[in-house]
Amino acid sequence: MLRFFSICRRLAWLVAIPVALGALAAIAAEIRLKNGMTLRGTATDIETLMIGAKKPKPGPVPNYPITMVSTPLVRYFVPFRQREVVNRDVELSRHEGFKLSQQKRSGGTRVIGSVQGFSEKPDPFDEFGRRTVRLEMANGHEPVIQGVTLITPEYLKLMALNFTWETAIATSSVPLPQLDAMLRKVTNENNPEQRLKIAIFYIQAGLYAPAQRELETIRTRFPELVDTVTKAQSVLTQAMSQELLAELKLRRAAGQHQFVYDALKKFPVENVAAVTLREVRDLTADYEQSLERAHQAVARLGELQALLKEDPRVKEIAPLRTELSEKLTYSSLPRLDAFFKLAGDSQLKPDEKLALALSGWVVGSGNAVTELNEALRLWQARYLLLDYLRSAPDAESERRAILTRLESLEGVGPDRLSQLIAGLPPARDPAGASPAKSVRIELPAAKDTPASAYWVSLPYEYHPDHAYPLIVALHSERGTPQQELEGFWGGTEQRGGQSQRHGYIVIAPEYVSPEKAKGYDYGSETHQIVLESIHDALLRYNVDANKVFLAGHGMGGDATIDMGLSHPDLFAGIIPINGAIDRYAPPYLDNGKQLSVYMISGELDRDLMDRNVNSLMKMMQNNFDLIYAEYCGAGPDSFYSEIHSLFEWMGKQTRDPAPNQINMKTLRETDNKFWWFELAGIPENLKGIDWADRPRAVHALSVMAKITPGNTINITSRAAFHRLWLARGEGLVDFSKRLKVEINSKQVFNDFVKPDVAAMLEHVRIHGDRQMLFWGVLEFGR
Repeated sequence: MLRFFSICRRLAWLVAIPVALGALAAIAAEIRLKNGMTLRGTATDIETLMIGAKKPKPGPVPNYPITMVSTPLVRYFVPFRQREVVNRDVELSRHEGFKLSQQKRSGGTRVIGSVQGFSEKPDPFDEFGRRTVRLEMANGHEPVIQGVTLITPEYLKLMALNFTWETAIATSSVPLPQLDAMLRKVTNENNPEQRLKIAIFYIQAGLYAPAQRELETIRTRFPELVDTVTKAQSVLTQAMSQELLAELKLRRAAGQHQFVYDALKKFPVENVAAVTLREVRDLTADYEQSLERAHQAVARLGELQALLKEDPRVKEIAPLRTELSEKLTYSSLPRLDAFFKLAGDSQLKPDEKLALALSGWVVGSGNAVTELNEALRLWQARYLLLDYLRSAPDAESERRAILTRLESLEGVGPDRLSQLIAGLPPARDPAGASPAKSVRIELPAAKDTPASAYWVSLPYEYHPDHAYPLIVALHSERGTPQQELEGFWGGTEQRGGQSQRHGYIVIAPEYVSPEKAKGYDYGSETHQIVLESIHDALLRYNVDANKVFLAGHGMGGDATIDMGLSHPDLFAGIIPINGAIDRYAPPYLDNGKQLSVYMISGELDRDLMDRNVNSLMKMMQNNFDLIYAEYCGAGPDSFYSEIHSLFEWMGKQTRDPAPNQINMKTLRETDNKFWWFELAGIPENLKGIDWADRPRAVHALSVMAKITPGNTINITSRAAFHRLWLARGEGLVDFSKRLKVEINSKQVFNDFVKPDVAAMLEHVRIHGDRQMLFWGVLEFGR
């Protein structure tokens, strides 16, 4: 939107019509947060989110732990200490907007204090800017007549005519025919200034096609303005070209290379700025060079194989070279960088050059080798790893045999296996899933796991060689998994959604059975359904496990908070929409200190705010990575207006690496694994809480596990059993030194630990996580 403001300032200078943009400038703030997001609006530091009797009395020294950034549409609340850069002298060009006159009707003084949601889809706006919405309120369903009072490129202000209620909606959420009809009603089609104002409005709103049509109409009807229109169209062309280039960069990052390359070849050049065309040429040249390199690689590999026709290893090489050639894409081409750099080296033999290509393909260019036999062993190990991960849950003897074969391969130890695991293709079949198509995947019942299913939608040009972020979407009490997936995140084959555009895989688990349709039950079985869906998706598709997000509406928002705090090591962030911080969540709140949270609700969903305010205040005061968005005058809603901000936020988040100290709380036997620390057998008095009638305060079991610089793991826990997954990395276990383990100040282990291939593979097989590897496991108790 910043670019649109800049464009419109240029337009105002060109056409010299003050009424088009107005002469006002708002002094606001631009706040960049530590998580990378930038919020713009009127900024205020506040003491509390509590109101009324709950609001605490001010102390002798005022404390302002919260920063509120307000716009007419939404207010954002963030912890004061999450601010990184604050610029309080931001000039916002302000379009004065289009004002609509609305008249109050009978009953217009009745105040809407809280809203429980829409009972049905709102009617469309008529040309006067009016529509009827049917709200669920405490005394039942009420028809409310809304009238638009102001239209701006970012939002529409609405006023209830038969109640006292004001709110706003995003301009992008209003269908263009309705928006255009309202604009025509409040302007004079014979007034060129007003027609120009409409054209500028459309440019600011990013609606370029109607802006172009409006300018063409002005050119035809008002020939005396041809010079002005020509200049305005030039500015519009720049805006369109910049927007198109930004879109192509987004799609490129999402792995949609064919779409980007085709669009670059058709990129408009007339009246486009030189700097934009230079970027287009550079991107096009990069794709063409990559295509040429791929053709050269395929041809050169064939030539090298031909030079080895007398070598008995050719029978092994041929199918590997064929697989490499068939699967070579723009995304996988960097695996051959070492081969490209040394393919012309006259001192390397043909078999050594082939080894560089074959090994680089499976362990990455930086780990490529020149010894052909070693490269062939790496491919053997790769196939064995896939067999291991594809084995049935009860096929223990098969897995033991595979491990024996792996351990017999010379030079293929834990380090090499970790490199191979990182480059593996998905172990499971995609089950018929294809881009933009919703597919239901059934998961069989296994030990301690009920039969379940989830829906999946893949992004455009999904390819198993490109790693994708994952959204786990939990539906509301009124919705279904397919509706959550298609209606908010993923779209359909006919109408693609934002997840396809941004390159995200979305899964929607069937986490609530019809028998439990009344709501989310906070049960361990429900958690397990969601976790198994995630694990299956990680094995079935190329998911970046460091960028998994949990999101949900309504009861799905409740579940998002509960599950996110119960399993914080799985997620880069959580997005609860209309979600309650309830039951297990308040005692678990500290579990989320390393978890990024983007929470959304409506201002008039007061019951929800009353339930959440204490926990939200704790999160603000304790400097959580939190954005709390409250939509002005709104009750429960989908809040689709926030979708672009959500994807911007997700693009900046990644799961934190395994910490060297873990402080967690648990009340359920299944909330028992946190990064590298796992436990079981929590005290019986912490289980089976009656949440409907709690006779006492809830106190969760606190557990602590810490790795010291002296290579000692200290554990404080009242659980009966502990399992330590040993990870390597800064501040973690050093396998070259003796490891000590102490539980409740008692030493239980003091010895050297060797990397364990079985532990590494078993964790990947069970959890599907190929980004966070574990090199050994120790168990204590029972």
